[in-house]
Amino acid sequence: MKKLIILTDEYSAFLVSKADFRNFTSMDVQKISKWFMDKDYDVRVCKFSGLDLTIDYSGYYFLYQTSEAPGAFYKRYVEDLVYFLEKQGAFMMPCHEYLKAHHNKVFMEFMRMRFSDNALKTIKSSCYGSWVDALTYDKGFPAVIKHASSSAGAGVYLAHNRKEYKKYIKKAGRTIIASGVRNLAITSFKNLVKKIIKFLYPSRKGYVQLDTSPVSSALVVQNFIPGLSGDYKVLYFGGKFYCMYRKNRRNDFRASGSGMFFQVPDSELIGVLDFARKLTLEIDFPIIGMDIGFDGKYYHLIEFQMIDIGTSALQRSKFWHEYQNDKWVRFEGNSDLEEEFSRSFDLFINRLQNKA
Repeated sequence: MKKLIILTDEYSAFLVSKADFRNFTSMDVQKISKWFMDKDYDVRVCKFSGLDLTIDYSGYYFLYQTSEAPGAFYKRYVEDLVYFLEKQGAFMMPCHEYLKAHHNKVFMEFMRMRFSDNALKTIKSSCYGSWVDALTYDKGFPAVIKHASSSAGAGVYLAHNRKEYKKYIKKAGRTIIASGVRNLAITSFKNLVKKIIKFLYPSRKGYVQLDTSPVSSALVVQNFIPGLSGDYKVLYFGGKFYCMYRKNRRNDFRASGSGMFFQVPDSELIGVLDFARKLTLEIDFPIIGMDIGFDGKYYHLIEFQMIDIGTSALQRSKFWHEYQNDKWVRFEGNSDLEEEFSRSFDLFINRLQNKA
């Protein structure tokens, strides 16, 4: 019997759902658990804090929750735990590598660099550990600047020239870390004193080092793709593709966070699906969320995730597509998120077992 453990957060929440098209909620964990039990899995649901780490979990299958909380402090704990269990021989879904790409645009871009299909690499990224490092960027403008863990369009800027670039990298990289208001005030005062000393005694510039190791987020700087009026949100669930179009914000180059969703016109579907399928051939995982842009001539992979993806495209759609016998086949009907989630991972687990 296959042993499956579903790890939830401390509020017993598990990933995301958007059944009412407005508010994010947790998936129905009990519904997922029952689906797997009906397929003869030995299923256990527990919180991260409830997992007994003295047990050897070699051969177990794990589905788990992650976090997008500011600072990524809890996510780092999840990453450590996933790495530990994976080294034991547990099958983590997603694996540690794919988890690291979540809410981490730097690692996601490192993954993109390894893709074999150049069509997925039209967006070129330079990754930096801080805004000071990013000052070395010399690949031309306009350029898109992204905070490494931004979402919903926050922390994303478009620089048209060097002056704007210097302004926006500082803004994107800005991070405040303090144990309290008092500590923050003291740190700010110390930095101010350093600036004054540097101004009054420029000869001591090499002695008073300012901002050589700034508190800054890592950054991604990319070439700007003109002509994108929005993007396509594509979800891949175990062979099924769901598509949705999202317009840019008004008077903005960003589609993320706009909330303006539309059905993809039939005339555009095949091109989007063909491009989306390219990513599924690069990433061996049953569930992938991707943002795709089209400039009128070429498609561009903007971002992708394998965990904690937005579910609107599946929950809004009245149909889906599957690639069968070298062509796309359309299937009519509504899809149930928890059922498709469970079905996709069941297929994946069975394939892993057949490989063994």
